[in-house]
Amino acid sequence: MDAVTRTRAHAPDEGLYPPTVAAPPAFLPLWRAIPRLIRNPIRSLPGPVYQEPIVLRQVGRARIAWVTAPEIVEQVLISGADRFHKTAVEKRVLSPALGKGLLTSDGPQWRWQRRTVAPLFRPQDLTALVPSMSAEAERLLGQWRGEPSPRRRTIEHAMSEVTFRIIASTMFSGDGLEDGSRIQEMGRRYLQPITWEIAAGQLRLPEGLWHPGRGRIRRAARGLRAVIAEIMTRRRASEVRKDDLLARLMAARDPESGQPMSEEQLIDNMATFYLAGHETTAVALTWALYLLARAPAVQEQVRAEVAAVAGDTTITAEHVERLEVTRRVLKEAMRLYPPVAMMARTIDEPMTLGGIALEPPTLILIPIYAIHRHVRLWMDPSRFDPDRFRPEEEARHARTQWMPFGYGPRVCIGATFAMLEATALLATLVRGARFDWDGRHLPEPVSRVTLRPKGGMPLLVTCLA
Repeated sequence: MDAVTRTRAHAPDEGLYPPTVAAPPAFLPLWRAIPRLIRNPIRSLPGPVYQEPIVLRQVGRARIAWVTAPEIVEQVLISGADRFHKTAVEKRVLSPALGKGLLTSDGPQWRWQRRTVAPLFRPQDLTALVPSMSAEAERLLGQWRGEPSPRRRTIEHAMSEVTFRIIASTMFSGDGLEDGSRIQEMGRRYLQPITWEIAAGQLRLPEGLWHPGRGRIRRAARGLRAVIAEIMTRRRASEVRKDDLLARLMAARDPESGQPMSEEQLIDNMATFYLAGHETTAVALTWALYLLARAPAVQEQVRAEVAAVAGDTTITAEHVERLEVTRRVLKEAMRLYPPVAMMARTIDEPMTLGGIALEPPTLILIPIYAIHRHVRLWMDPSRFDPDRFRPEEEARHARTQWMPFGYGPRVCIGATFAMLEATALLATLVRGARFDWDGRHLPEPVSRVTLRPKGGMPLLVTCLA
């Protein structure tokens, strides 16, 4: 933790310091911490979490350890992964929509589901999908070109739409495309009040106890799962045989019982991939376009790079490998605004972590947002500087110093898919349009499981010839 990642020197007036969230200088009493958590969980992170390797605190009946030092994070996620488990709070928050799918399950149930879908996410197979991803970005640009320009656009909705179309067309053979707006809307309704459920879980309130937002969460979960059940019904009625993610899930057998996935398990996993498969990439692109709008010189670098590498041809996987500036922008955007701002684990046996003795029950929080802005890990951590990810600088990073996709055995199975997709989309969009800040909107990053911009992300978009 003593080494700080060094970046290139900058003039004092150079650079961009995008909106962040001010941390309380010290620990807050429970009656003040919980309202901050409900408004925005990032607001509940105490100041020491951005400065110390591990911070322990009693919050009500809960004992919480915030872990930020890369070597301690590795102990939780890698070397001791079998001793740190998914938390009851996380399952409580996500299970109404995602059931016991890949994201929420543990142990043998998680392992066989992971093995089932892993073959579809081999890097060598994903590269063939990049032209389809780029085509969806061109489709969006075509819609924009048919309307007056420049125009103020809700970028977060546009990115949600384009990434949903990609996951539906590439992983589900187009099934669900006509249901995209319904699935996205149910997802938004589900996540908007979710911090009430997070707070109730951390306070260990009974699951059946009413709280604001509980009804909306349950209705959205039922609506989402009903839409997915309709998609499955149409698939079963179809005579067309497909080799995609849904077909793999339907053909999978539990290695212990030999039983196929139940209807509920199929819905669990489809919901997981439909939501997680597009939401995280959508928010990453939303923040990346905002940062480029605020840093027009960097946006021009990206545009020039794309023109030099790909000209006006469709972006392919070969191009993606050569789009170094574009990838650095994405990595820096996901450092400042990680799509998922927090990970959590729990322990069921006494142990020592970072030199601190812990007794169960202790909630282990890995605040990715704080790790990515930690003063001992990053030089000038609040500054937007894609050059942090030049090869020579990136080589100095600890492997759990930057982890927008998590790390260890449970690293996001779609990480390679997401980076290919985000790079192809960002390159295509910046080549075809200019994105400008409106000079007014300063979006606060708000954690609703994914890191969303408060008030949305309105940008001025000018289509280029």
